[in-house]
Amino acid sequence: MKKWKRVTGILLVMAMTLSLAGCNGKQEEATEAEGTTEITTELAEEEDTEEEVQGNLIQNGDFSEGTDKFETYTNGGSCSMNVNSDGELQLDITKVGNVEHGVQLYYDGFEMTEGTVYQFSFDIHGTMDREIEWRIQINGGDYHAYHAETVSVTEEVQHVSAQFTMEEASDPAPRLCFNMGYMNSMQEAGMDSESIGEHSVMLDNLSLEVMDASEAVEAAETVEVPKAKVNQLGYKKDDTKTVVFADLDEDDTTFTVVDVNTGESVFEGTMTEPQANPSAGEQNCTGDFSKLNKEGSYKIVTKKGEESAAFTIGEKVYDETFKNVVKMLYLQRCGMELDGELAGDFAHPACHGTKATIYGTSDQIDVSGGWHDAGDYGRYVVSGAKAVADLLLAYEKNPAAFSDDCGIPESGDGINDALQEAKYELDWMLKMQASSGGVYHKVTCKVFPETVMPQEETDELIVCPISKTATADFAAVMAMAGRIYSRDGEGEYAAFGATCLEAAKKAWSYYEAHKDERGFQNPEDVVTGEYADGNSKDEYFWASAELYKATEDNIYKDGMAEALDKVENFGGLGWADVGGYGAYAALTTEALKADSSNLRKDIENGFFKAVEEVVKTSKENAYFVNKEDTYEWGSNMGIANSGMLLCMADEIQPNEEYITYGKTHLNYLFGVNATGYCFVTGAGTLCPNAPHHRPSQVLEKCMPGMLVGGPDSNLEDPYAKAVFTETPAAKCYADNAQSFSCNEVTIYWNSPLIYLMAAMEK
Repeated sequence: MKKWKRVTGILLVMAMTLSLAGCNGKQEEATEAEGTTEITTELAEEEDTEEEVQGNLIQNGDFSEGTDKFETYTNGGSCSMNVNSDGELQLDITKVGNVEHGVQLYYDGFEMTEGTVYQFSFDIHGTMDREIEWRIQINGGDYHAYHAETVSVTEEVQHVSAQFTMEEASDPAPRLCFNMGYMNSMQEAGMDSESIGEHSVMLDNLSLEVMDASEAVEAAETVEVPKAKVNQLGYKKDDTKTVVFADLDEDDTTFTVVDVNTGESVFEGTMTEPQANPSAGEQNCTGDFSKLNKEGSYKIVTKKGEESAAFTIGEKVYDETFKNVVKMLYLQRCGMELDGELAGDFAHPACHGTKATIYGTSDQIDVSGGWHDAGDYGRYVVSGAKAVADLLLAYEKNPAAFSDDCGIPESGDGINDALQEAKYELDWMLKMQASSGGVYHKVTCKVFPETVMPQEETDELIVCPISKTATADFAAVMAMAGRIYSRDGEGEYAAFGATCLEAAKKAWSYYEAHKDERGFQNPEDVVTGEYADGNSKDEYFWASAELYKATEDNIYKDGMAEALDKVENFGGLGWADVGGYGAYAALTTEALKADSSNLRKDIENGFFKAVEEVVKTSKENAYFVNKEDTYEWGSNMGIANSGMLLCMADEIQPNEEYITYGKTHLNYLFGVNATGYCFVTGAGTLCPNAPHHRPSQVLEKCMPGMLVGGPDSNLEDPYAKAVFTETPAAKCYADNAQSFSCNEVTIYWNSPLIYLMAAMEK
């Protein structure tokens, strides 16, 4: 077989990994990009000579390095790939699935420039006659094609070539893919997908070349980040007020605070000496303007004219944003109609109202309700438990922050809206408990949905098996709810508290009897968020602590003691690492204060060791937060969690430092960070406008009040890999719906922000 060898260009290389927040749903058919198109199909000649063509944008297109750079994705189908003895990539398809992308081969790691003419070519043959589709497409959102064509595959080797113009805006991270699933032509021919036998498709000599860049359009300029970083919402009058500067001129050493309405300078200050900040790749210094406490709207201006975003000083600077951040939970409600008067553009009919099938059985149960977890429509017990726990703890911290007017259907009935909203999730969680006491891990469809509104996701709902982590998290949050609703509720709410507590006891007993079982793993044909966790002892510790706080029954104190040495982080407030919740519950239990053993002392030591590490790291960080060199997926949750932990610590051992650095974590989320973004949608001067959130993407309008994930220096999506390879860790953030690792949203990223804002309002 003839081999067309090519010299590959030097480009960023990406490998897409299916993960919790990723969106790999159905890729919709799209119209082809306009422009001149030439298609040639010819049989490749059998010869050994080689040709070289310069400028191939596809690395390893001849598969001389094996399958490197190429990945497969399946949606109901199954396949495997290898390089055969002829040096071709061979895709062995065992099942085509029920959609065209049921089996897909893809390549990331190139860019497309608006106005540029490209030529794509490859060789292909197969072991059966069939059609495939090749596409160069946007790698996110609706996955529409910039160019797509169908090829009839036979046993004979064909050389396929197509020339096209990129008519849309430049894309730094598109995807080349070959759809080899259940094609429309198969359906039209009356072929049942299950009857299509095993077969192979072979590809070789993939080439994507620039033919004409004379009409190329320059990419849009990136967002200009101010060098003076402030909390874009503002500061309360008595707050410590610090501005962080980045990369100023050497002699730019003073600043003024200017009244934006009058232009008058109302405060003058001197900056600290600049210090290197390797994680952001910049030099930082700070300025303090805490003495300014006059209400008004202001901006920071340096001697050389660098300006901050505008901000407010006053007592109500967070009110509107706080309501939006809380209301996000209502807008994520599943199983009910969202009323247009309350939900505005995000109103929709009831969704996901059908019964769900328990995986591996024919049994169906009602698991309607709860909150959509993130940018997709799955509902997960472990993440839901964190979210509802944060909301209930925020309520306990400052019930007045919520009152009865948060703009939810239950507002105005005389019951605190935090309790009302939390109950909506708790009601769903109760449905997820089996008669055995164990708790099902999640309910989703088998795959992530395409970019549609929630009522348009109509695939079969699957309840995934009981898991230890879900059961223990459930026991913890139900015990917390039982205590709070029984104490503060009346009538049906007090009765609800009793129901929650009994459910918690039942779940704890189930965990006790199933300690040695392995943790949750997705069933083979379910690809939605896994929320896997290999260590459930911290969940067991949390459940035991909450049940002891609610009941003072020593059986639960014994549970805490048993789990103690397996808790790896007594400051953990994530969905996987919950030791901080357990420690806080234990240390706020009156009965434990009289404990004669070392139990309380050991918990207290572990908890405050974690707290002091947060303080230490925050003091050393240029932006005064608990971050070092790595920014993980959902780094903004980590920031909010750290601020939350400090406020929780202050409840146990009051310390002004805890409050000071709790506020700096809030400042970070609202703009005092290396990116210059206020990370909450609809808030501040520079905020996310393109979150990875299906309703926002469908409506082309950003839902307000959502905290996005933030910088992810691990580059865990193709877009991030394409644009941030040389970017300092703290700046690896993209306001782009394609970048799900940076710009997705979740209920459990909002929830610690709710707590932190409520605490700062106290």
